Amino acid sequence: MNKTAYIFTLGCKINIYESEAVKDILIRSGYEIVKKPENADVVIINSCTVTSNADSKLYKFLNKASIANPYAIKVVMGCYSQLESEKLKEHNIADIILGIDNKYQIVQIIEEHRNSKYVQVHDNSKIEFEDYHLAEYKNHTRAFLKVQDGCDNFCTYCTISKARGRSRSKSPSSIMKDVKDLVSNGYKEIILSGIDLGSYKYEENGHLFLLKDIIKEILKIEGFRIRISSVEPWCFDEELIRIFTDENRICPHFHIPLQSASDNILKKMNRKYKIKEFDTLIKKLKRKKDVLISTDIIVGFPTESKADYELSLSYLKNSQLDTAHIFSYSDRPHAASKNLLPKVLKKEIDRRSKELRQIAENKFEQFYKKNIGSNKDIIIEKIKNNDDMYLYSGTSDNYLQLSFKSTQKYKKGDLLSVVVE
Repeated sequence: MNKTAYIFTLGCKINIYESEAVKDILIRSGYEIVKKPENADVVIINSCTVTSNADSKLYKFLNKASIANPYAIKVVMGCYSQLESEKLKEHNIADIILGIDNKYQIVQIIEEHRNSKYVQVHDNSKIEFEDYHLAEYKNHTRAFLKVQDGCDNFCTYCTISKARGRSRSKSPSSIMKDVKDLVSNGYKEIILSGIDLGSYKYEENGHLFLLKDIIKEILKIEGFRIRISSVEPWCFDEELIRIFTDENRICPHFHIPLQSASDNILKKMNRKYKIKEFDTLIKKLKRKKDVLISTDIIVGFPTESKADYELSLSYLKNSQLDTAHIFSYSDRPHAASKNLLPKVLKKEIDRRSKELRQIAENKFEQFYKKNIGSNKDIIIEKIKNNDDMYLYSGTSDNYLQLSFKSTQKYKKGDLLSVVVE
């Protein structure tokens, strides 16, 4: 009898990677991955707990899936289930609750507990890097490569350190095996990912590898471009900056989280820099040709005054940042900032968020216009066919979403040069 599974993913690039690894494990164990939860024997949710919105999406999906497919086994894994397994148990809506370090044992766990409730969330304070060799993606033309997990930063608004545990890294030899396998399978872009990627550290064969060292090792292999996911500002030294700006195969697209342009708020967030240091870094990274630099900004952090907010507004508007992801602050149950007073009114947070999002959109539009007329290499991700004409869409090296029409037949994953119009 065919076994079927559906996976719903919330959250970051690491969750995307881990969901793909779980799919690979299920397929190797005889499961078929289906496109709708109502057609699955097993419905799996890879959860996130960065925002209250992520929590809401989890329960909304669980309720919807339970109505559409009441007999399916419901599995919740990931950051929310690691932190809030008791809440999930109280809702009595999940059959299997896993944490962040046992998702790769999912087939065995499903088979052993197919007809009973099951909860296994481990203490994550001393866990090792949970390695997996993933050489092929079922629904992605660009490959994610997870090389680091966990976080030691303890920003006061964040629960990821508690959910994911301490920082730990994948061995260089394991990374190089994955890179070689991905390249041999035709991937033209590899996205280097981690929860706190800049903290990558691993000692192997008497040599200490930091992020800059592992990037240099990866670049020894030809045939693909590398995209670096989010790196914290304090992780950069001059050599890492040089590698980011000078290596042509590193995509000109950097995400450097800011969170606030107020030194007062940054201190209360337990961020390890001041706005002047952040701005100096951005100016150095801007030496790279055609680079898009994005950031994160949290709006309405407790005690954020009008003056604090206006520092963020002014910096976003006038700096060399090209766009920003704007997050409306919400108290997280396990975050230190929950106890910080006074709170900013939700109505004011919404107003400020809307204003900053408009600035971020305007800046991205300006960046796009600067690229008009230039040649960009894109990886084809979507194809639509209309008679003899094809509409292709893909992502450029500097993260522009571009489309073009052609009578020529290409396939997903092909790397092509197009002119931005």
